[in-house]
Amino acid sequence: MTLTEPLPELLLFDHVHEASTRDEGSVLHISGPVGSGKTALLQAMAERAGRRGGWSFVVTGSARERGHPFGLLDRLIPSMCAAGMAEPVPGGRADGQDFFFMMDRVGAAVREFACGRPVMVGIDDVHFADEQSLRAVSYLIRRIESSGVVVVLTESTSYERDMAGLRAEVLHLPFCHRVRLTPLAPAEIAERLRKRWGGAVDDALVQFCAQVTGGIPLLLQALMDDLAAAPAPGAGEPGANFRQTVQRSLHRCAPSTAAAARAIAVLGGCATPELIAELGAVDVALVDESIRDLREMGLLEGEWFRHPQTRAAVLADIPLPGLPELHRRAAELLHLSGAPAGAVAEQLIAAQDGGKAPWRVVILCEAAREAMAGGDVESAVLSLRHAVEASSDDTQRARAGVLLAEAQWHTDPSRAMRRLGELGRDARAGLFTGPDIVTAVNHMLWWGEFAEADELLRLTDEQGGGDSSLAHLWAIFGRAGGGTEPDDENTLPSDSPLTRSGPMAVVTYLSSAASLKCGGVSTDRADQILLGIRTGAPLTPALSALVLLVQTGRLEEAITWCERLLKEEWISRTPMRRAMIETIESVALLRAGDSARALQCIREVLEVVPAPAWGVAAGLPLSVAVRASTELGDTDAARSYLAVPVPPAMFDTPFALPYLLALGGYHLAMGHPESALLHTRSCLELITRWGVEAGRIAAGPPELTMSRPAPASAVSRPDAGEPCLPGVGEPAAPTVSRRTGPGGRRRAAKHDRAAERSTEDGSQLTDAERRVAALAAAGVTNRQIAESLFITVSTVEQHLTKIYRKLHVRSRSGLRRYGY
Repeated sequence: MTLTEPLPELLLFDHVHEASTRDEGSVLHISGPVGSGKTALLQAMAERAGRRGGWSFVVTGSARERGHPFGLLDRLIPSMCAAGMAEPVPGGRADGQDFFFMMDRVGAAVREFACGRPVMVGIDDVHFADEQSLRAVSYLIRRIESSGVVVVLTESTSYERDMAGLRAEVLHLPFCHRVRLTPLAPAEIAERLRKRWGGAVDDALVQFCAQVTGGIPLLLQALMDDLAAAPAPGAGEPGANFRQTVQRSLHRCAPSTAAAARAIAVLGGCATPELIAELGAVDVALVDESIRDLREMGLLEGEWFRHPQTRAAVLADIPLPGLPELHRRAAELLHLSGAPAGAVAEQLIAAQDGGKAPWRVVILCEAAREAMAGGDVESAVLSLRHAVEASSDDTQRARAGVLLAEAQWHTDPSRAMRRLGELGRDARAGLFTGPDIVTAVNHMLWWGEFAEADELLRLTDEQGGGDSSLAHLWAIFGRAGGGTEPDDENTLPSDSPLTRSGPMAVVTYLSSAASLKCGGVSTDRADQILLGIRTGAPLTPALSALVLLVQTGRLEEAITWCERLLKEEWISRTPMRRAMIETIESVALLRAGDSARALQCIREVLEVVPAPAWGVAAGLPLSVAVRASTELGDTDAARSYLAVPVPPAMFDTPFALPYLLALGGYHLAMGHPESALLHTRSCLELITRWGVEAGRIAAGPPELTMSRPAPASAVSRPDAGEPCLPGVGEPAAPTVSRRTGPGGRRRAAKHDRAAERSTEDGSQLTDAERRVAALAAAGVTNRQIAESLFITVSTVEQHLTKIYRKLHVRSRSGLRRYGY
């Protein structure tokens, strides 16, 4: 296919061809990178020679035929003889024939043939010619000065080192003209686009084509073919044509250049000359030349590929059996060179070789931490999945499994729930340290598995942690659950030494959020925390600061801070981080009287993290949605949110408070004051149980009577960080039984609970069971109870069975003896 004619080169050819009619021979040496248009230019010259009445003979060198002696000559001479040239060696060339005798006859035959009509001899890709043919071409060139012969040679700059001998023989000759092809300028690219599509060409399209192809005609032609196949002319991305052309270019350049390109594609942004040489099995002295060739070929810009599809094409050119091995070797090289953990992990994941080694697990876990800090949760999950597979023993596998559950929680807590059984088994098998057990407890509590969480915490006591920060954690949580000592009104969670060690971060926050004891609290520290938050920092202090702003009436500031934080990529890319911030924002909007925006905001929360994934904390977002819908008069929407099932365990936690109040508000709006009063009574009972001041609850909206819109429990990891990895602790607090006091030990609390369970006076009915018992004693049917409490009839029947067993009664009339 003939490309647009580059006028200066063709004018030069016209000049030397015209001179050949006067027996003035010439040589044109055309060089340029692969794809720069050398072949198209040679073909254009051959066509012009034919139109001028001369002969033109073109042969092409082939890398596969370099081992065939005189291969090019054996193709060139017969074609010229077919056109009328005398046979230079009658009977054909014989093995062992004297080279100079043979070439004297060939040269004489060519000069005689050109006497009557100018002859053009073109040798395309002369760098692929066999050694004997190159020697013959050099011999002929030195003898054509006084003949009507024009020899045109095309050579790839990728083979300049191999062709140094020929250039030394030819380029110094006075009748030799050197032509070096360069990439197309933007104006030339625009001209080609106009010829393809007609009319004016958008400057952005010209810039895009120049960026992707580097102005190399071969790549530009392939890109235009792909763009032409797109739905809109000139729109689209590099496709199959471009990919195949890139691979074609790799097979036409020097082997060292192709090897370097593949090594760069595998190594990614960590490629260095030393690593490229070792991975690509290339002499390190050739790496710089190879990179230069790749730039000239339009594949690289600087040190990296011009377009992602260019790299993809290079990777696709590597045979599949060898690609995983390249990634494995790259991982080892990068690890030994001290490359970032993320780069090494990328290679290990791509290798998929099933290798097991401690260093692999360490690298994959570190890469997950880095990914989580930047908000790339899916990459963290992927790294940790491979860390589990690469673990060489059960202890390492269990440790990686804990981290995987934490990372999965950040994407969707429901994904982490599937690992609860495995976490429990590993904890009982003694594969966890204390911090690992605490992390497992976070997940158990998030899903209301309180008995399981209590059993796992017993393991922590057995490891000697009874008087550690974990014991203090339970004491502080007991304070939030109704202890006698008030919180420090001027202290945010980050001020506590135990907060810095990890486990206290979430619980202290829960305490301040659930108690609503905000009178006289200084918010200066909140401002400092929010101003100082940085990418990847623990989010718990910021959440606490936002809650404090809402509780103290600084609603506009809280909303502004939420919007600002949501613009941070490390937050917006992480579903649970985003959901927590947006939940607080929706509460602030609701308190500010903007119910419409609050409803829109909480809808976005539930789209990111559906209500079932919130576990026992589901009452938080649902309460906001119900209240906002009710205040807007959209009772149908409120009813739809109330129809969303919530776990029964939620009613044993502070998360039931805002939910029950929202439910009461809905019934009041629907004209059912009795039902509203019932739910308000249930809420007051829970308020009494959790030690929250009833006056404060009644005085303002209840959304932030929450343990907190966060992960899974009253505990977090001891080494400061976020729940996904070591040092991450943001779970929400479920209900825990009362303690003997702020300094009481958890072991004593468990003893008290056991004593309470042994009583048979019915005082240990759960809140949900009390509500069912009250309605049943009043003569309400099971179906009516289910509709009133927004639960199923089957759940009502299960509650009644437990109630009868605990109270030792056989019918509803027996419930009245207990005051129901």
